[in-house]
Amino acid sequence: MSVRTPAPPTAAHVQAWLGRQHTLLASEREEERTQNTLLLSQCAPRVLARHGLALLGLGVLNVRIGPGAQTLVDLENATALHTSSLLGTHTFRPGDVCQIEDHHAPPAPSGTRGVVYRVHESRITLALEGGSAQDDEADFPSLVRLVKLANDATYARLDHTLAQLATSLGVPPPPAAERATELASASALTRVLLGLEPPTWAPTCPAWTPLHPRLNASQKEALSLALRANHFTLLHGPPGTGKTTAMAELIVQLACLYPEARILVCGASNLAVDNLLERVVSTPEYREALQHARASVTRIGHPARVLPALTGATLDVQSSESSEGQLVRDVAKEINELMAVLSPPPTARAGNKSARKAPRPRGAERRQMWEQVRALRKEYRQRDHAVAGTVLRRARIVMATCHGAGSRTLDQHAFDFVVIDEACQALELSCWTPILRLAPHGRVFLSGDPQQLPPTVQSTAAAVTPGTGSLPLPATLETTLFDRMLALYGDGCKALLSVQYRMNEDIMAFSNAHLYEGKLQAHESCASIRLRDLGVDGDDDDAHGAPLVFYDTTGTGMYERTDTALLQRHSRLNENEAELVAQHIAQLVERGVPPTSIAVLSPYAAQVDQIDTQLRAVYGGHVEVGTVDGMQGREKDVVVLSLVRSNDAHDVGFLQDRRRLNVAMTRAKRQLVVIGDADTIGELPAGESSPARLFLHAWMEHLHMHALVEMVPT
Repeated sequence: MSVRTPAPPTAAHVQAWLGRQHTLLASEREEERTQNTLLLSQCAPRVLARHGLALLGLGVLNVRIGPGAQTLVDLENATALHTSSLLGTHTFRPGDVCQIEDHHAPPAPSGTRGVVYRVHESRITLALEGGSAQDDEADFPSLVRLVKLANDATYARLDHTLAQLATSLGVPPPPAAERATELASASALTRVLLGLEPPTWAPTCPAWTPLHPRLNASQKEALSLALRANHFTLLHGPPGTGKTTAMAELIVQLACLYPEARILVCGASNLAVDNLLERVVSTPEYREALQHARASVTRIGHPARVLPALTGATLDVQSSESSEGQLVRDVAKEINELMAVLSPPPTARAGNKSARKAPRPRGAERRQMWEQVRALRKEYRQRDHAVAGTVLRRARIVMATCHGAGSRTLDQHAFDFVVIDEACQALELSCWTPILRLAPHGRVFLSGDPQQLPPTVQSTAAAVTPGTGSLPLPATLETTLFDRMLALYGDGCKALLSVQYRMNEDIMAFSNAHLYEGKLQAHESCASIRLRDLGVDGDDDDAHGAPLVFYDTTGTGMYERTDTALLQRHSRLNENEAELVAQHIAQLVERGVPPTSIAVLSPYAAQVDQIDTQLRAVYGGHVEVGTVDGMQGREKDVVVLSLVRSNDAHDVGFLQDRRRLNVAMTRAKRQLVVIGDADTIGELPAGESSPARLFLHAWMEHLHMHALVEMVPT
């Protein structure tokens, strides 16, 4: 299939597009700042803690040196305030920006800031920011709290990417007012991605032999199209179609076919990168091929953000274990020995005031020791940077998140290929961050599914008229590079993976017909799978054996309500649906379904909290409960979906996003259970003909025709 060749945009069009990206990015940044400021200013610390945005009553356990001479601070529950050493429920993750405050003081606009480095059940470690790092642990109060902040680093990097792209085109970086009349000679790939030139593919691809023993025909066709690309190729992977397998094969094939080439592999999230890393380094055929091609793999980013089994592939671990790393280890040891003298001993647990009074150097002696620490840190950073550079120069495959690809660690490195997984969940500018690392002849491969969740965007920036040119102005940051390339050049630049290995045909049917033009087929290994295959007592005429079940609450008065908790003031819940969820799961477990094989999803955080509280009391957390957004890319034997919305106004809220619903209805392997009000969700209000409402109407019709329908008694 050939690609479309639209008329190229003018320099003014390109500049307007860059300006629109800048406006949307600034709006998103301001929205996140505003929301964070509102929470911190209006919510007491206890309210923040209740919603996982703060940890209270912590003490400083240790201050030490970490990779890159970072000051690491270990925090744990203070024994004076907590009976358990386990941290409370929270949302802190590696990479989050946070602030340390005095536990007894009112909320402060400023304080000691850091980035979450590592999270354990009973301890959280921060890397203090260089500009505000406290060298002296004695300056920390005996009791502190940790508060989550908005992360500006992501936006700063995206601003830098936008400026780099503008410079490569010879256009003044936004928000410059001067108008460009012509464009500089950017790389061929950049010109193609902006619609200035059409993409091309070679008539034949290099001879290649599949390494994975079970690649299907559509995966092989997709790889052949990618290997023929002169500029880029899109790999469209609907749910369960083996996208990760195809991308891992592509990475290894590139390393083997081009012996001198360097490949930068990125993903929208750490999990996406780690899934590819795990597949590449753990598949025997790939390990052998890479060893033969002398292609080493290095993962950049905090080791704490990487799955434990994969830390051996990280830059930090490879640097520390290299022969050149011995000097760095010696310097780190010397720094930690000095820090041990300057800081309280590890036995000085938070809340133990007598231990905190252990004698430490004072006056001139203390200043001299800190000067030694600072000098050693400078030496450490220099040596660590040199060792990391040596390791990276040896690596032919480098893996990072799209954000991580902007790290200064890669500033002196150019790549021949960029592979971006989950590109439909990454902002367009996030994808440009690794693309701008390409050599002039570089090529890029994007994988994803535009029918699943887009990037998470909070801002509702002023809308613009998108226009119909080859470089239309995006209405929102949700418009991804994958989306734009598909709209610009058509299906000819895309390869569809058409065989899915996850769900039975009954569960697959609706999404296949309405979102994938009926082009998907279920592999024989999953087409007819049922719960009874697991020894469960039930068949297709039983709500606990049927592949598709619908509990219709129409006319029962099981109405939704708005959650009254401050931080969830826009969320909804439906206690009656939560009870139906609990009843169905109880009967499944009674018939032999393991709780760990069940997931419960809802589009609303308040409903997730309600259901999780109920089920945790019975199953101790073995039944996974979460929002739809958190389940993309994952699967369970049974998925129960609570839709929540039930009202006389037929208001459906989040359910209008068919991409979110597509994720929800394609996570289950053997049974999908839907609980909802068919009248509220499926009824078409007078004069309503939007694609979203027509989709919901068709789904309710499909469920009534093809699911085992359980009418809920009033």
